[in-house]
Amino acid sequence: MLNFRPIKSDDYSVAAPIMRQSGCISTDANFVALYMWSKYYNTKICITETNVFLRVETEKGNMYIYPHGENMFSALMEILETEGGEEAKFISIPERIKEKMENAFPGEFTFSEKRESFDYIYKRETLATLPGRKLHQKRTNINKFLSRYEGRYTYAPLKKSDAEEILAFQKRWVDAATEKDGKETLDYESSAIAELFETFDKFNLRGGILRVDGDIAAYCIASEINDTALDIMVEKANGEYIGAYQMINKLFAENGCADIEYINREEDMGIEGLRRAKLSYCPELLIKKYGAVWKR
Repeated sequence: MLNFRPIKSDDYSVAAPIMRQSGCISTDANFVALYMWSKYYNTKICITETNVFLRVETEKGNMYIYPHGENMFSALMEILETEGGEEAKFISIPERIKEKMENAFPGEFTFSEKRESFDYIYKRETLATLPGRKLHQKRTNINKFLSRYEGRYTYAPLKKSDAEEILAFQKRWVDAATEKDGKETLDYESSAIAELFETFDKFNLRGGILRVDGDIAAYCIASEINDTALDIMVEKANGEYIGAYQMINKLFAENGCADIEYINREEDMGIEGLRRAKLSYCPELLIKKYGAVWKR
C-alpha cells in the first residue's frame, strides 16, 4: 500500500535526488515546482527507498504523475495494483515516459495529448544572446529599454533578504492584473512565493532583480531540475517599463545560470497570448505532455 501525505519542504533532500534519476527536464521532475503548487492542486507524495510517487486528489477522483526513480515498470505496477481500482488516471506524462509506458503495458493505456501542458525548453545561450532574425524583435525591445534607462537600471542576483521588497512588488503586480486574471490563482501564487523565500537556501533557489532608479522593474525565481536544466517558476515585470520582460529574461540567462544548458519556461496553460509569447522566443523543443487512463 502506498501511503500518500502532504508534501513538506523537508522532503526535498530525499525526493529531489530520486526525481533527478529520470533524466527528464520537464517541470514535473522539479520537486520545488511541485511543492510550490502542491496545496493549490492538492498534490500528495509517497517516498520509498527507490521511488517518488505523486498523487493529485480531486473531487472527481485521484490522478497520478508518473513515478520517479528506479524501475518504472515495478513502480507503475504498484500504482495499478494498489491504487488503481477500476481504472487509474495519469496526468502530465512527458512523451519519453509515454513511450516507456506503452512498451511496458502495450495496449493497456489510452493516451490523450494535452497541448496546454507542453513545456517550453530553450537553450540558455539562445536566451542570453538572442541571435538571428527570428529574435530581432526581442533585441529591439531591449534596445528600447536601454535607450530609456541607460545609467538608471541595475541587475543583481536574487537573495533571500529581498523577500520584503519582492512581495511588495508582487502585491502591486497582482492588484494591477486582477481585472483580467484569476484572483484566486494569483493570490495563491503570492503566498507560495512568500513560502519560497522561507525555504530559499534549502531549495538552492536562483533568480534576478532588475531595478530602475532603485525600484523593481522585474524579477524572476528559478530552481534546478537537474545538472543541465533550470526551471523558471516565477517571472514578473512592471509593464510600464517597455522591454522589462525581455531584459530580465536576457540578464538572468547571461548572469544567473551560466552553468546550465537548458531553461524550462513551463507551460502556456492554453492561454493564447502566453503561447504566442513563449513561441516567439523560438524554443529548442516542446516537451509534449499526455494524460492516460488504464482500465483493468
